[in-house]
Amino acid sequence: MLYGRSNTSGLGYSCPAIFTLLFAILLLWVIDAHADEQSAPVSRGFENIALRLKNAEAAVEKRVLSEELGLRFYGYLEGSYTQNFNNPSNRINELRIFDVNSNEFRPNLAQFVLEREAKSEGTWTDRSGFKVKFNAGRDSDFIGGFNLSTWADFQEVYFQYIAPIKSGLDIKLGQVNSLVGYEQVEGPHNANYSRSWLFGLGQPFTTRGLRVSYEFDKRVSWAVGVISYINSSRGDTENDPLVESALTVNPSEQIRVTLYGLAGNRSGPTGTPGGSQSLIGGYFSWQMTEQMSTVVEAYYSNQANSSRISPAGNARWNGVAGYLIYDLTKQWGVRLRGELYEDAGGFTTCEGTTAYSPKANVCFGATSSAPAPPIAQTLWEFTGTLQYKPFASLMTRLEYRYDKSNQNVFQVGGRATSYQPTLSLEVTYLF
Repeated sequence: MLYGRSNTSGLGYSCPAIFTLLFAILLLWVIDAHADEQSAPVSRGFENIALRLKNAEAAVEKRVLSEELGLRFYGYLEGSYTQNFNNPSNRINELRIFDVNSNEFRPNLAQFVLEREAKSEGTWTDRSGFKVKFNAGRDSDFIGGFNLSTWADFQEVYFQYIAPIKSGLDIKLGQVNSLVGYEQVEGPHNANYSRSWLFGLGQPFTTRGLRVSYEFDKRVSWAVGVISYINSSRGDTENDPLVESALTVNPSEQIRVTLYGLAGNRSGPTGTPGGSQSLIGGYFSWQMTEQMSTVVEAYYSNQANSSRISPAGNARWNGVAGYLIYDLTKQWGVRLRGELYEDAGGFTTCEGTTAYSPKANVCFGATSSAPAPPIAQTLWEFTGTLQYKPFASLMTRLEYRYDKSNQNVFQVGGRATSYQPTLSLEVTYLF
């Protein structure tokens, strides 16, 4: 399981400091560069001319890579600070996945992507493509791709070929982001900074195997994957084969419906044999106006012989989440999320320990060597995010979140409680 991975990087305590310093330098450089582009004082005229020439040369190089070789290089840098008003003595935001550091800065991720998108027409070389997505930073260890260390991993690595079958059969082989779920691993692609429990606790992050996708027309598409390995908050240590699928229907330009599913055998916690897992759900999105949209997601999942507290041994978890996304202007936006999540079998929650590097999915009662005892619980949370983009490639988010459980799984100081309020500031630069 991912929680059992040891730190083999050999980087010691210098790595967080180095990452933080590099992130700060890059961010300051980016802000300064954009300031130069937006203002051109007479006293710095020659400097701005040199800068424009340099940018023009870079644009030409990028165009050659893009048009001649079909290559794209992009990514983002992300850092954050989270204040936990409970001031937990273990400095951990309980039951969180990536935003786990309490009252301290977190160098979340530096992501670098090299991609060649396959085309649906032309020669076999035109129809061939690939993607390599490399991560460095605190989040990379818990994403659980091809890990190089607790600070670096390859999140996605796959080859792509679009077979000349009618409109084109898209075939991917390797490790790809999961078909299941509305939210994604990458922070900038989500409405809020913090991840929902639906995503973080109950859904896969990435899957490894073969995936086939087909677009019947502009309104209907379908994808199915045969999986040999899953990366999620619970790792698939036995590499049992599973199948995931997603059907997307767009009845109009404003409405989109995606139905997804996951099925197959998976391992259970220590002391259980594990068994067949089935997950079925979907999400509905509606672009209400040019500035406002809403999303509703719900799913149900069960895994046989995997609960240590359920009389029948079945682990069941399910939930529903609603999102409201409103852009006040091109720079300012508000994102709201409300969520209800049930872990009836005590299977998906409270699995982390205080010693494991990411310290993710931790509940009160966990130690450095063991997670908290399994407990059935119902969780709900409300998240409000204020987003500001000074320019297109720089995104900042100020987010307040309130967590609540019907059990005392959170922590105030050194004692247990049933609630957890946090305030986070996130800065992301996209390139």
